[in-house]
Amino acid sequence: MPTQRPSVAHLLALVTCAISLGSAHVFARLAFAHGVNLFTAAMMRAGCASLIVALLLVARRTWPRASRRTLVGTLILGVFVVGQTLLIQVGVKRLPVTVALLLFYTYPFFVAIVSSMLGDHRLSPSLLGALALAFTGLILVLGVAPDGVDPIGVAGAVGAAVVFTGTLILTPRLAPDLGAPVRTFLMMTAATTFLTVLSVSTGNVAWPDSGTGWIGLAGLAVLYGSGIVGLFLLLPKMGPVQTAVVLNLEPVFVAMIAWATLGESLTVLQMAGAALVVCAVIYSQLRRR
Repeated sequence: MPTQRPSVAHLLALVTCAISLGSAHVFARLAFAHGVNLFTAAMMRAGCASLIVALLLVARRTWPRASRRTLVGTLILGVFVVGQTLLIQVGVKRLPVTVALLLFYTYPFFVAIVSSMLGDHRLSPSLLGALALAFTGLILVLGVAPDGVDPIGVAGAVGAAVVFTGTLILTPRLAPDLGAPVRTFLMMTAATTFLTVLSVSTGNVAWPDSGTGWIGLAGLAVLYGSGIVGLFLLLPKMGPVQTAVVLNLEPVFVAMIAWATLGESLTVLQMAGAALVVCAVIYSQLRRR
């Protein structure tokens, strides 16, 4: 729950974070088109986020302190971050950016299902109805693509949602005594270390082959890092429900940005399906509150 009533400035700042995170995926698509591979993009994205959070902790004079058990927990969460980062990049690379983000933003439903299986709450009729609505929307988004759907891209985006669900479910269990900035720093630093070792040891470091590619890679790293840090700063002020509702508008922002910069567009049926998905997710989160 928020510690104070969120102001219009807080809301606008959170919308800016959603736009920043959405824009990062568009820049990623640009980087992929100019020589950057999945491992390099994931490494730079996690590394920049870790650096920004580190600068924030230094500015606050907050030093990471954690027990051995908590450190092991954050290392496990870092592995989940690696998986989620690589999988969402697969989706963004092989699918239209908007479609990939719509598939990823079904993760609140996975969280609700897993939470009910763990006994945290029960599946209500309203949640089941929202699931049916979202599933109908995804059928429209994926089923009317003129060139068919890339199954690997779909698996990547949905897989990212599943892995992110695991991160959300396990975080309070593996690192319950850490504040969000410190936990984020440890998770991102672990993820950056894993990705760097994996990329270098397997020879999967591929830098951009043009100035446009460098713009794409820099935009991905800076916008993702700034967006994720801003999100964690605003979370205590906005509260988890309001934050989640605003962030579920990210696919809408992505659709507009991808249309303006990449020339990607959705058909009328796909736009209707996207609206169903976004509305279903927002409705389910408001009902859960």
